[in-house]
Amino acid sequence: MPQPFSSLNLHFDPLLPFWGIIVLTVICLLVLLFSLLNKSYKGLIWRFIAFSILLIWLSGPMVLKNHQQILPETILIVMDQSSSMMIGNREQIANKALQQLQNKVPTNARIKIINVKNGYQQGTQIFQEIQKATNEIPTSQLGGVILITDGQIHDVPKEFPKYLTLPNKKNIPIYALLPASKEQTDRSLKIIHAPAYTIVGKEATIQVQINDTGDQREENKVATLTIIQEDKQPINIQIPVGKPQNITIPVTHTGKNLISLSVSPLKNEISALNNHQTLYINGIRDKLRVLLVSSAPNQGERAWRSLLKSDPSVDLVHFTILRSAEQNENIPDSELALIPFPINELFMQKINQFDLIILDSFENKYTLPPYYIASIANYVKNGGGLLLIAGPEFAQQFSLQNSPLRSVLPGTVSSPNSIIEQQFKPALTEMGQKHPVTKGLNKENTTWGSWYRYLKADHTEGQFLMQAPDQSPLLILNRVDKGRVALLLSDQIWLWSKGIHEQGPQAELLRRLSHWLMKEPELEEEQLSAFIKNQQLTVEWHTLKNSDQNQEFTVTSPSGSVQPLHFTALKNGEATATIPAKEDGLWKITNGDLTAYAAPQNSDPIEMTDLAVTQQKLLPFLQKHGHVYWLGDNSNRLTIPEMKIVKNNPSVNSSSTMEFPEHVTYTTTKQSIHPVLSPWLALIVGLGSIFMAWYRESFS
Repeated sequence: MPQPFSSLNLHFDPLLPFWGIIVLTVICLLVLLFSLLNKSYKGLIWRFIAFSILLIWLSGPMVLKNHQQILPETILIVMDQSSSMMIGNREQIANKALQQLQNKVPTNARIKIINVKNGYQQGTQIFQEIQKATNEIPTSQLGGVILITDGQIHDVPKEFPKYLTLPNKKNIPIYALLPASKEQTDRSLKIIHAPAYTIVGKEATIQVQINDTGDQREENKVATLTIIQEDKQPINIQIPVGKPQNITIPVTHTGKNLISLSVSPLKNEISALNNHQTLYINGIRDKLRVLLVSSAPNQGERAWRSLLKSDPSVDLVHFTILRSAEQNENIPDSELALIPFPINELFMQKINQFDLIILDSFENKYTLPPYYIASIANYVKNGGGLLLIAGPEFAQQFSLQNSPLRSVLPGTVSSPNSIIEQQFKPALTEMGQKHPVTKGLNKENTTWGSWYRYLKADHTEGQFLMQAPDQSPLLILNRVDKGRVALLLSDQIWLWSKGIHEQGPQAELLRRLSHWLMKEPELEEEQLSAFIKNQQLTVEWHTLKNSDQNQEFTVTSPSGSVQPLHFTALKNGEATATIPAKEDGLWKITNGDLTAYAAPQNSDPIEMTDLAVTQQKLLPFLQKHGHVYWLGDNSNRLTIPEMKIVKNNPSVNSSSTMEFPEHVTYTTTKQSIHPVLSPWLALIVGLGSIFMAWYRESFS
């Protein structure tokens, strides 16, 4: 360590205040002047000496002694601890190199170590961490920077940063130690562009590129790209290396479409981790076409219209039927305020273009001939969605339950006496607590607002999600052949939007209900989903069944091995299972009816794009400001350069020594004050001189 030293400075620390010294000086001068005027020279010299010594003592000349020490300069060592440094024995080599560097630190230097991990979705941000560290180190004490890294740094500056520049405008040297003996060979698959959403039934265009690094790079080389899309057979295509290529993949269903891409390995490459890529493409419908028909204006109709109009993905066709096409009554067309309802066009020609039909308080009195009603029933059986909101008209003579639509209805009402008009609060059934359409609607047991009318069904089939106080079904869902039907046995849901007493989840319930009828995946009763995180496969099963017995799930790994999967006990329709998943690629989970796919996702894709130890990213920056050293492949036989502090400009081109500029910076450890003349000695001499002067004047 640097040896301490001292420096001296003259310092006055008067015993008397300044005015006291002035008064004493004036007295001395008057005494001398009096002696000179009276020509009394006896003892004059002694008096002058006495008063001078006394004055010097009282003015307090002191010596200030500074105890100083040369500060050691700081060498910053940056340890790369990103994900790519975990490959092979890189971490072990880096730790051994750090130990040996600590034994080579010069006596007039010290080291500061910082560890750098992955930046969130930004790769390895080493220079960002260096800047933070230099904020705590005075620039005059920073001797240099040593990077122990694999060279995969994603924030290498284009110009030398100011925070590494000395006050004399010289640059601090930077040295990189790489945990290998030479450039490594690696092949990587990079997804340049992939759409987040694609319309179902169309193809998504993905741009990929295969890159080779190391000694085996060749011109016009091709590699095999394997594409696996969920349950489809793998597709192998040949694409050139080093050039962007577009591939097309069909999007077959709504929701997440999982796609796995892998490229054939390169001989002697360092790792195959970056030979695989997985991505999700969300399949969406082009436009959800909804037909809303009511036979008279009502409050519920407005609620449905507002909900569907607010959704930009919905194309709404809305009609309120006030007269049929046959009700012309010999009125000229020019005098008609209303157009006739286009029955044939909607219910015969274009009915299959709609994803959902909503019949709101619809009374079929002289409106639709039976074959048009039968067309709606066939539409449902062939895969369409139908929602009926039933009011008092549903229990009357011209109710839809007395038409060909009865074959698809999940409930019927026998007579007008089944119309119950009283205040009540809707509630979820046990099934409604589990079903995705209504699950969670009554969070924190909130109290819903009251309704005032409902219909008591005498025949029902399907799933009951909501009920009246007498346990009469309010909301019934049912599947009919390929289609789906929902029946709401009350026309009072619009009250929840009016703020009368307590409100209710009107908008959310209607949104979920319409999406279930249109077969959106997130609202299916039986769902199986999976994801992989930290090499753990987690499978989530949502079901309406009361038991998980006789449910044999299997997991197929990317290598083809099959193993059983056991869920924890079902609770409120949910169960989970977790198993290790260390293989890269597509995992399949199924029980024969339900199937889910999962693939590991990199938490930092940038970090795992390039895995080879390389100097290529650092070399342009270090050519003028530092040097690259290869440590070797064996942690027991490392090539560690020496460390040396030099007075002149350091050389950054040495193959065996890292040179750092010498900084001479001092710090004062303590201060001490010492009087020039001992106060007691000055007092004795001063008083003795006065006595001698008095003696000479009195006895001579």
